[in-house]
Formats: sequence, structure tokens, C-alpha cells
Amino acid sequence: MLLYFSLRIVSRVLQKYSLDGTDLKILTLLAANGRLSYRSIGLTIGLTTKSVKSTVDRMLVARVIDRFLTRVNPSVIGYNRICAFALRKNKLTQEILDRINLIGNIQYQFEVMGGAVGFDIAIKEGTEDKIELLLNSLRPALLGQIQSRNREVSYKLTQTDYIIMKQLIKNPRLEIGDIAAATAITPKTVRRRLDKMTRNHVLEFSILPNPDAMKGYVFFFLDVRIKNRGHHQHVLQRIYEELHEHFMPLSSDMSNQEDSIGLLLGSEDAIGIESIRSRIESLDGVEQANAFLPIKLACPQEWIVKAIDKNLESAREGKKSLGK
Repeated sequence: MLLYFSLRIVSRVLQKYSLDGTDLKILTLLAANGRLSYRSIGLTIGLTTKSVKSTVDRMLVARVIDRFLTRVNPSVIGYNRICAFALRKNKLTQEILDRINLIGNIQYQFEVMGGAVGFDIAIKEGTEDKIELLLNSLRPALLGQIQSRNREVSYKLTQTDYIIMKQLIKNPRLEIGDIAAATAITPKTVRRRLDKMTRNHVLEFSILPNPDAMKGYVFFFLDVRIKNRGHHQHVLQRIYEELHEHFMPLSSDMSNQEDSIGLLLGSEDAIGIESIRSRIESLDGVEQANAFLPIKLACPQEWIVKAIDKNLESAREGKKSLGK
């Protein structure tokens, strides 16, 4: 009997999750702020805290929400440039992945309809020649590429910031008190440093959705190229205004690039995808907009943790040198 019920639970989990309007509202709010409390969500959409938590838990079990996500601006750990490119899926090998990882670090990897796999690679300044060699070696598997700069921030990270950041990468929804207990930093300091990092766009909190686990809506990735780097926030605001009530953003801006905005959107049908793409492309400040149908999304973060550990070690060594 226990085996029977266990198999039924597994079967339900493996089936695609049928989203309704309430699910999408919750997903949209968590995409904008992955640390938003269930109580705040409930007050916004008219549900109890318990109901919101139950719904989120179901979406986590069904892998509609792959995981909560702490996004770190790569420029603060020394990665100032981005190379985005797509490859034919049937040409992708472990050897190619190894070559990519020698040049930079994968921020996003996404598989889209049509047999393509896309990559966003964070790279350090001065590696342009190596990137060109990599891209040339990937032909004819290469379908297209774009290079640009990460959005830089003037905020200078402290050793305390790195320690807090590392805890939040492990668990983006970790409570202030729990961070304090794990790091021996006072709750007041944790809250103050976290507020500063968030306000200065060092950290953003969101979710990593899983389109392959969802049904009832059509999901697509909208890649928007901006004409003027300084208009990023203005264009993003105009896009949200244009999307209002018709398309549900299932992610906040997934791109750290100065001249790009990336959004995962949900629509009730496929007919409107071209309509919204052309509407966004017609906005002032937009150079072009491209829509893709994603199957899988991945956001590796082990390299970020290693970079944080390296910076923490350098800070400790610096303190030892000063103490001598």
C-alpha cells in the first residue's frame, strides 16, 4: 500500500504542472523579489500566508520553480564582459564545454526549441583575443554571437559583504537572524549591508523557473537589445508597462549587460508572441527584440562561490600583511 501511494506521488510530480492565474501572480512577485515574504505575497493577491506557502511548495516539488536564485553582478568579482552565443545542440560535446570553461564562466545555459543551446559567459577584461579564438573554433556549430559589457557598479564590497553574499547564494531566502547566526555578524549589520548591496544592484533575488514543467501557458524568452546603454532602466520600465495585464514576467531582468534585457514571459497562447515582440521592438530606445521558446534553463553558480572564496582569502592575507 505504501509503495502504491509513493508511486502515485511520484507520478503526480512527473506530470507537468497546470498553472492558473494565482500561480502566475505568485511567480511574478517572486521573480521580481525572491526574498518577498509569503505574508507580503498573500496581502498583495488576497491569500493567507499558509495558502501562499502551500502553493509555492507545490511548485517547488513539481519543479515549476527550479530553485530560488541570488544573482550576483559579475563585475563586482572581476568579470566585466559578457559573451553570449548559441550552438547547434547536436554539435555540443563535453570537449566544447571544457573549452568554454577555460575562457570564462557560464552564467546561463538554455536549450531552446529548434535544436539550439545558448550560453551567457562571464569573462574578464583583456580576454577578447581568447574569446575570438574560441568562437572561431566553434564554427560551424556556432549560430550567432554577441559581446558586450556587464553593467558596472561603483559599490566597493567589504569582507563582510562577501561573507553575507556566500550565505545567500546557498539559500536566497535565508532569514537575517539565520545569516547572523551562521556568520557571527550582528543582525543589524547583516540587514544594513544587504540593503546596500541590493540598492546598488550588487545582488538581486529571483527564481529560476522551469518552462518544461509547466502547462496551460506558452512561455518564451524575450531578448531585447538597447540602442543606448544609459537608457537601460528607462527601457525596462517601458517594457513592464507594455506587458501589463497581458504577459506575465516569470523573471526579472536576467541580463547583467549594459545593452541588453532578458525576460522569461508567459502568455495564454502562442499567437501573441510575435505581437508582443514587435510591440517591444517598436519602443523608443530598443534596437531589436528576439523571441525564443526555451525548454531548459540552467544557472551554474559554483564559480561565483569560488571567486568569493578567493576574494575572502585575499582580504585575510591583506590583513595579515598589515598586522606584521
